[in-house]
Amino acid sequence: MTLDLSREGLRSDMYANPHRERMPVIASQDSPVMQGWSDATARQKIAGIVDQVRLDLSRGHHHTAEELLRERFKQTRLEVDDERVVALAISLRGVDHELTRREEEARRVAAESGGPSV
Repeated sequence: MTLDLSREGLRSDMYANPHRERMPVIASQDSPVMQGWSDATARQKIAGIVDQVRLDLSRGHHHTAEELLRERFKQTRLEVDDERVVALAISLRGVDHELTRREEEARRVAAESGGPSV
């Protein structure tokens, strides 16, 4: 069985096993897939992004909270001023393990070089 989903922005691909039926694969995603996203207020969208970033950071991420927030706001075309981004990043400090790692590294380097600690 072959699914024709081309007009839905999807394509059908055959896996290595020829006995499996073709499965739709999303070719690209240009907007959030959650229903109702566009109906949410800016405040609700920001809260949702903060929740996503909190989860990402709690699982370990190579970016800091501030970097992730700025990236997500840019991706979703939400205009959030710098002060608000910094405040939100501070609120995620407890799960921002990458920032902690970077600060500890800076302290270690400063201690080894005899410079002031960070």
